[in-house]
Amino acid sequence: MYFLAAAEELNFTRAARRLHVVPQALSTAIAQLEDVLGVRLFDRTPRRVALTESGAAYLGLAREAVAAVDAATLAARDASRGLTGRLRVGLAATGALPLTPRLLRAFARRYPQVVREVRHFDFTDPSGGMWSDESDVALVRPPFQADGLVLEPIDAEPRHAVLPADHPLSGTGPLAFAQLTAEPWMDVPTDPQWCHFWSGAEYRSGPVPRGAVCLSQDDLFEAARAHRAIGLVPASVARAQAWPGLAFAEVPGITPSVVSVALPGNGSSPQAENFARMAKEIAGRQQPALDIPPPDVASVEPGAALT
Repeated sequence: MYFLAAAEELNFTRAARRLHVVPQALSTAIAQLEDVLGVRLFDRTPRRVALTESGAAYLGLAREAVAAVDAATLAARDASRGLTGRLRVGLAATGALPLTPRLLRAFARRYPQVVREVRHFDFTDPSGGMWSDESDVALVRPPFQADGLVLEPIDAEPRHAVLPADHPLSGTGPLAFAQLTAEPWMDVPTDPQWCHFWSGAEYRSGPVPRGAVCLSQDDLFEAARAHRAIGLVPASVARAQAWPGLAFAEVPGITPSVVSVALPGNGSSPQAENFARMAKEIAGRQQPALDIPPPDVASVEPGAALT
């Protein structure tokens, strides 16, 4: 910077004033630079200062070097603020909401220099890739084993039963959970807490009748059409579109499904923090204040074993 100021001003007094230093400090810095390079950069007389041929050659590359340092500084600052870099977003199979595409589009508009990698995870990983460190941030639906994660709720919605369209209970309106307990339920080899929640185990007086093994939402829908299993899905899934061969019925009186942003508990990247902040912003910045209904005590015997 000292050399550039002197080369551009060709006057050590003005250059020193520009740098907010005394002329002697500037002169000493230039002399030290010349000693390091082993060449003379300036011709100096009491009446004029001029660049030597070596000084003129050094000037162009010095400007490029300073510009590179400035660019590197800006890049580092942008990365520290999450304005550049990479973000791996995980979407758990039950985590999707109508806000998800809006969130992804809005994030891309606000942070165009961040490279996004979006991946969908099936029922076997309700953490949306956070367990395996395949995601930096994820949209998930707890409960599941969340040790080492920070879950920030952004929304909540009722749960609906998915049934075959020709099931006797189809089209009868909202259903009490007790009407569904004898049906074969989807069997998912995954986190026990997640299975407990999505099979309504806390509202049962006995074990869950196991139906078809389902690793994904598509598996569940195919099993339901074939009368091999039923299950619960979020309201947003039930209302998303017309699903051929299927019927959906709200099940009031059971705990709503909470949607959360999952972040690593040992520290998040700036990009992930920005994504989580935007998710809460788009969801209305409202933490769900849920009135958790108790289990249907009429259908659950005290001390009954649940699986």
